[in-house]
Amino acid sequence: MVYLLDLSGVYCEPVEPHLLRLLAEASGEPLFYVSEAFYGLLPRLKAEGPSVLEALFPGASRLYPKAFQARARAFPEPFHLVSDLPPPEGLSAFFHPDKLAAVRLALEALGLSPKAVRYLDDNPLWVERVRGLGVEAELFL
Repeated sequence: MVYLLDLSGVYCEPVEPHLLRLLAEASGEPLFYVSEAFYGLLPRLKAEGPSVLEALFPGASRLYPKAFQARARAFPEPFHLVSDLPPPEGLSAFFHPDKLAAVRLALEALGLSPKAVRYLDDNPLWVERVRGLGVEAELFL
């Protein structure tokens, strides 16, 4: 069995709260404002990467890698990461702005059938959607 782990929320602590806190601290703006602006940019962030944050938050691309805080946990082997957010430099993941496409990319690149992998995600919605691909998927708690 090969495991596919969602990058943000499974392998790493959820990225968005850390990034929002870092952006608010660096910019001196209220967290509410930063959250509104961030979630407005989220589709572009997924598609284009952390450089899209620079227009609103100068220096954000330097903060982006710091938002990925790996969990101190042993994961089943072998595993590969999938993500709908670009991974920071030095961390590889099968990345696509559409998480289902990222899972498909992983299956294709690894030459595996959906029955040969197990997917872990902290979001029950994505667990159900990935099951729709014929992949065994579990909620990570």
